[in-house]
Amino acid sequence: MNCPDVDPLLMPYLDGEVVEADRLEVEQHLASCEPCAKRSERSRHHRTLVRTLAKAGTPAAPEALKARVFTTIRSEQTRQRQRRFLRLSAAAAGVALCALAGHHQWRSFQRRLYVEDAASRHARQFPLEVRLPQPEALEAWFDGKLGHRVAVPRFPNATAEGARVLNVREKQAAYIRYDAPTRASAQPRQVGLFVFGDNANDVDVGARGEPSLGNSNGYNVVTWREGDIVYQLVTDLEEDDIRELLPSEPGRAPLPTARQPLEAQPASFRR
Repeated sequence: MNCPDVDPLLMPYLDGEVVEADRLEVEQHLASCEPCAKRSERSRHHRTLVRTLAKAGTPAAPEALKARVFTTIRSEQTRQRQRRFLRLSAAAAGVALCALAGHHQWRSFQRRLYVEDAASRHARQFPLEVRLPQPEALEAWFDGKLGHRVAVPRFPNATAEGARVLNVREKQAAYIRYDAPTRASAQPRQVGLFVFGDNANDVDVGARGEPSLGNSNGYNVVTWREGDIVYQLVTDLEEDDIRELLPSEPGRAPLPTARQPLEAQPASFRR
């Protein structure tokens, strides 16, 4: 690169606006050409002097203007933080809703498994281990056999036939079989009641007085909770017969209210 080539690149070079290859060639030429090097230094000095004088002659911005500028900057920063927070909050809320929906579906699935297992075991008609019609005698027979006390409900118009120990899924349960009359037939129908402990709250049913109804294998399964104890009543009775069967005596199986209809389905088959 010679002097005529350097001349148009000198000002861009001093402003740092040339590409790397041109910068290297200009610097190599200045290192070997004293006239161009002196002209470069004079230009650099003049540019520095002009900028210094221009800065010295510029009046300071009014304090009010600076305050408005800083306020605007802070407001914009605050808005940006708020927008980021809202985006993160919306994302977190979406994750929470998905988790809640997933948890609800899982709990419903678990409740369904307990309903199906109770209906299946009742339908298999396991032989009774003891035949006693008195609830007090059945409670005494269960004493010590399970990890909790078994309170045997007194059902109106139904007579206990006997009992045994069974499982509902992995939970050991007391099973009491009753004979219950029906409106449609003079022949009594068998009703099974499972009673098991549920400290871990695995069975998703409401608190006392809020029974839930499920259907499986042609049976209606009424489930309710008394503290840590879960009751599952399995029957192929019609809805009106179930309502007459369930007692409202305090401390016993709660009777569904008008706000909690049974909506029981007629039994159609057994498996």
